[in-house]
Amino acid sequence: MMKRLVKQLFGQKTQEPRRREPLPQQLRIPTIPPLTYAIGDVHGCLDLYQDLEERIAAEAEGGPVLIVLLGDLVDRGTDSAGVIAHVMGPAPAGIQRLTLMGNHEQMMLQFLDAPRANIRWLDYGGQATLASYGVTEADMGGFDMPELQLAQKMKSFFPPEHIAWMRLLPGAMRLGNTYFLSHSGLNPSKPLGAQSSRDLMWSRGIKAAPPEGLTVVHGHTPIENVDLTGPYINIDTGAYATGRLSAVRLSAEAPPQLLEVCG
Repeated sequence: MMKRLVKQLFGQKTQEPRRREPLPQQLRIPTIPPLTYAIGDVHGCLDLYQDLEERIAAEAEGGPVLIVLLGDLVDRGTDSAGVIAHVMGPAPAGIQRLTLMGNHEQMMLQFLDAPRANIRWLDYGGQATLASYGVTEADMGGFDMPELQLAQKMKSFFPPEHIAWMRLLPGAMRLGNTYFLSHSGLNPSKPLGAQSSRDLMWSRGIKAAPPEGLTVVHGHTPIENVDLTGPYINIDTGAYATGRLSAVRLSAEAPPQLLEVCG
């Protein structure tokens, strides 16, 4: 219903704006923490994420744990607002969380800044995110107001701390000289420091060897089975559609190990 309303108001989807943007922040940890887990696309599936976090905590047996969420916490699933609130909130004892920017977080922020120019987000799961923050079809009916006023109205449904937190999400993380973590992968023809948001959040199907002999751990493209043997490890198992949320345990001493929960 909401989707039909938007199309009546604005017709065809707006193309993604092309503009020069600053390069995303990349974090670097010199050595891999002994208990490090990367988690694939959550997409609003709060129950699955909580189950996986509990499994990780039990497996760690109280040891210090680093959880890196690879982006796309929002959209498609039913409780994006709950996922953001949970991840921003206190972690279980011994666990530290870090979240990378995904293309769906990027689209959401662009929409909140300029709703009409970025209306296509609603066709990629944004409607579910708006609903999780309490935006109704009646609220969407005000899309004919001036853009600045419309942006203020849409932002009013979101806790300001959620928006501020999301704007500061880094684009990638390097773990020692072994792993490179980002939402979608990278562009192997560029140096690591030159990777753009499109490279780190939108790329698909990269086959060429990553730079510096790194193994790239990413999500973004849903797959049926996780392959831990190649230079690219995709752990997006389409949680919102399949009920399977996947993580990979990374270590300097042992090969990657898969951990999954099913809803």
